[in-house]
Amino acid sequence: MNATDSLLIPLTDAGCLSGLKHGALGSRYRFWRDRDGMRHVFSVYAADAAPEYPDAVAIVARRTPAGSIAMWVGRSGEEARRMAERLDAEEIHIHVLGEAPAPSLLRLLGEPVPVARSMEVRCRLPAARPVAANANRHAA
Repeated sequence: MNATDSLLIPLTDAGCLSGLKHGALGSRYRFWRDRDGMRHVFSVYAADAAPEYPDAVAIVARRTPAGSIAMWVGRSGEEARRMAERLDAEEIHIHVLGEAPAPSLLRLLGEPVPVARSMEVRCRLPAARPVAANANRHAA
């Protein structure tokens, strides 16, 4: 377990954009790794200045010297800002879901995860044929 792992939220701080680490955009974006090991990029906002997006995941986070700790996760907007104030968190990290949202992020929001039809594998066994009980026996 890392210093930035949360016990309640299955997300781990995966750092900032390495190419932009020392520039102005370095602190503007943050990666979070879900329990499947996938990294997702989030925009970082001050807790009182986070915008509201209709289809976005918000992480209320507290900064530590080791990295960010996820305190709460849900939809962006007023509830995220209230939770940041209540938990005394400095930041809200937002990921807009887009057209094909990651199933792990949908699960965090309690949304049903759609099944991709093109990925579905259907396996049909051949129909069983009745076998006569004495078909292989010969009369003696």
